[in-house]
Amino acid sequence: MIGAAGALLLVLSLLLLPWYSLDDIVARDPNSPSYNPEAFICGEGDFSCTGFETFPILRWFLLAGALAPLILAWIIIRGHKLGWSPGEMTMVVGSIATVLIAYNGLLDKPGTSTAEIGISLDYGYLLALLGAIAIAVTGFLRSMAGARQQRKAPGTV
Repeated sequence: MIGAAGALLLVLSLLLLPWYSLDDIVARDPNSPSYNPEAFICGEGDFSCTGFETFPILRWFLLAGALAPLILAWIIIRGHKLGWSPGEMTMVVGSIATVLIAYNGLLDKPGTSTAEIGISLDYGYLLALLGAIAIAVTGFLRSMAGARQQRKAPGTV
């Protein structure tokens, strides 16, 4: 349930909630002589944007990653036999989504040249990051619950 809630949080924040807010700088002022329409990362005149609007490729990876907890639930309900502990791939997908979201918000914000000036993170970004972390933690906890006992070598206690 936690993984499904994290996936729902990730999808809703990606599609509906603002990830980035732009400051009103001179390059974004249409009355200024140094106005540059390329100073907007979401489209001319938009001072906030969602993750879906901002990232043309990453959005599809994050939407696909949000399916991981649902696939995990399907595997558990159907009782499929896997070569690995159920939850390991969900943990990996959640970890990758967490790293991608963190990278695009903390290390390399979107935009180039003047578009990078005055970009701040909004609450949708933080909720998406929280959702991705929830997916990774859910996968980790499920993989620990389904971990196989290792056989001890003969003659050991």
